[in-house]
Amino acid sequence: MLKKLWAVLRPTVLWSHHRGSWQYDVICALILAFIFLTPRTFFGDQPRTPVAAEIEPLGDDPATLVFVVDANVVDETPADELTPRLERMLSKRKGHKLSVVDVQPAPAREDAPRSYLVYARP
Repeated sequence: MLKKLWAVLRPTVLWSHHRGSWQYDVICALILAFIFLTPRTFFGDQPRTPVAAEIEPLGDDPATLVFVVDANVVDETPADELTPRLERMLSKRKGHKLSVVDVQPAPAREDAPRSYLVYARP
């Protein structure tokens, strides 16, 4: 019984059907169906924000730049190294020296990963 089952499944498992055969077309259709019909949450795949992205400041001070920084950058850095690390990262991103003024948690949303608002001045 198992030999007969293996004789039927062997060409499919070893991908030995010829192109253009109906078996080959069925296997390709199953693969494409899996790719396009599997929901994103099945793999835990979620959109990620970049490590640091500049956003438009909403306050009265146009000289202060506001960045959204990924929580991994802030959480994994010791407190005494946080400000210099953020200053190096943001200065490299902007192309000129920046000084970090404040770091605050960003308002939480269910569909977005945690992040922090970093206020910096040139």
